[in-house]
Amino acid sequence: MTVQPISSRDAAAEETLYRGRFVALHHRGGWEYAARTNPAGAVVIIALTPEDKVLMVEQYRIPIQARTLEFPAGLVGDLVDSSDESWSDSARRELLEETGWEARSVESIMAGPSSAGMTTEIMHFVRASDLRRVHAGGGDSTENITVHEVPRSEIAAFVLEKMHAGFAIDPKVYAGLYFLQFNLLGEPHS
Repeated sequence: MTVQPISSRDAAAEETLYRGRFVALHHRGGWEYAARTNPAGAVVIIALTPEDKVLMVEQYRIPIQARTLEFPAGLVGDLVDSSDESWSDSARRELLEETGWEARSVESIMAGPSSAGMTTEIMHFVRASDLRRVHAGGGDSTENITVHEVPRSEIAAFVLEKMHAGFAIDPKVYAGLYFLQFNLLGEPHS
């Protein structure tokens, strides 16, 4: 997704205030914002097992100092020598790494900004299908992910239960719940 400036004021010179491995902080036209250093953004993976169970992950997130409930997700091209990784390859890699399930098919649902007033990050929502269990999941050596396989008919109640238990629910979960049921036209997803 390429964003075009709409006025000369928006095209003001950008100043880099800080640059880290995954995020840079910039200033432009009176705005401070974060930019992903991997230009391909991130993927959010909506996946159902052959038993019609929704794959969800929970993990402790240091920035908000809380346990979260999320769909499997990750950065595109964040590994060494993978800057040209596609969103579909990233989705397959992240799903397998986090949940232990391998997807034979990955299709794009949509892409858009995660927080347009704060970051340049573009999120790619994808649907993973034709899944096969390979291992237990849990993430890489820097993660401690708990995998949940929740019957689709119970997913809304499960999310609410986690919210009442004090989990931070990623708002993208609600978009994902919609995409479990419907396509972009609001028609039932087959």
